[in-house]
Amino acid sequence: MLPAEKESPGPASGTRRVRRWWVDLTVGRLSARVELRRLVAVRIAGRDVVRLDDLWAVAHLGVPAADLALDFIGDDGTRLRDREPAGIPWRALSTGYVCVATRDLLWQPTPERPPSWDVRAVALIVASAA
Repeated sequence: MLPAEKESPGPASGTRRVRRWWVDLTVGRLSARVELRRLVAVRIAGRDVVRLDDLWAVAHLGVPAADLALDFIGDDGTRLRDREPAGIPWRALSTGYVCVATRDLLWQPTPERPPSWDVRAVALIVASAA
């Protein structure tokens, strides 16, 4: 080691935050992990986002989606179904997006869409029979 070089001790234990670039999807016993940065993103309101129905399709879970309801679970354990017991119907996915950088859900605005559909830092999407 040269005299001018110093070893960097790195961050103290517990201070480094791991950035997740993926979302896990499950239905029954089937599961998949999708890396958001590998999907084609569009820019909406200055944010790179991917469509939720595209995210589901890329997971290749092989389950007909028409009769599914979805629950979105954030990094902090927040569950959409705690506020919306029925979950989100499959047909609504075409109007939803997940931000590539933050994994926050974004929805096309409609008057009937409740604010409870907003989930931050989505880590897991769970599908079940509607």
